[in-house]
Amino acid sequence: MSTSAPTVSVIVATYNSSATLRCALRSLLAQDLRDFEAWIVGDGCTEESEAVVAELADARLHWLNLAENGGNQWRPNNEGLRRARGRYVAYLGHDDLWLPSHLSALVAHAEKTGAGFVHDLCVNLGPAGVLDVNGPPADGATYERHGFPPSSWLHRRDLVDTVGCWADPAALSWHTDYDFTRRVWLAGTRIEFVPSLGVVKFPAPRWKTYARGATLPQTSHLEAMLAAPEEFKARMLADIAVAASRFTRQGAKQPLALALREAGAALTNAQKVLVRAALETYGRDRWPLRPFLRARMQRILKRGRAVRGLPPEG
Repeated sequence: MSTSAPTVSVIVATYNSSATLRCALRSLLAQDLRDFEAWIVGDGCTEESEAVVAELADARLHWLNLAENGGNQWRPNNEGLRRARGRYVAYLGHDDLWLPSHLSALVAHAEKTGAGFVHDLCVNLGPAGVLDVNGPPADGATYERHGFPPSSWLHRRDLVDTVGCWADPAALSWHTDYDFTRRVWLAGTRIEFVPSLGVVKFPAPRWKTYARGATLPQTSHLEAMLAAPEEFKARMLADIAVAASRFTRQGAKQPLALALREAGAALTNAQKVLVRAALETYGRDRWPLRPFLRARMQRILKRGRAVRGLPPEG
């Protein structure tokens, strides 16, 4: 290992998904910012993930495997943070892809502005196309209550000295990545959005990627991206624009069935917003909400473990 500290330490938490891990790491190695180290941390992996890292034969990639599976990224991420030597830290999901300019765009923005935490645009793809896009909070909102994927993050390494590491989800009433960014915001750290597409995600439940013999969309998208990065980005942005246009109000030209369906969806969303606002006004950490929301979060995590083929308990 080089004695000089790299610009970025990349942390990749993984569990028994060697095929998607190979794609994720290839997208990492295609970054136009070359000064990084990567810690690929297995959450008790029992298949060929280690062999995938060795096969790529790059000295910047470092493999380690935790003795026991915890069923969540918090333990692997904290182990990666413990070993990270870079000025900045980035996280790459083992089934996500980074566009080649992802790291360079984030680092350039952080260096220019002095922001302690930056993120870019992340598109979520399903079998039928764009599902949604993760970017900055809506107008008037803050990052305190805004969730966005860790694969789009970059933060100063020393930020952890202020806000702490990733929290154990068993003690939380919300997701551990949301908890991390919430603490960052409450600590007074400046979080900034970089207006650039950097991440492509493939939500596992939509693709059923944990099922035996499932089709892995990462492979074809990675090959297209590596063959023509700018063309790939332009196509993704066009697909995002087309998806957004579908939500444009059509007024009286809409078919009645579509108008009723959209009105129903709007009503459901309004109800969720009202409930969320009531929870925030009362206080999520107050009794009896805290134990109720914590129990709800544990049920969500257990369902997620079942989808991933993990045992019921961590």
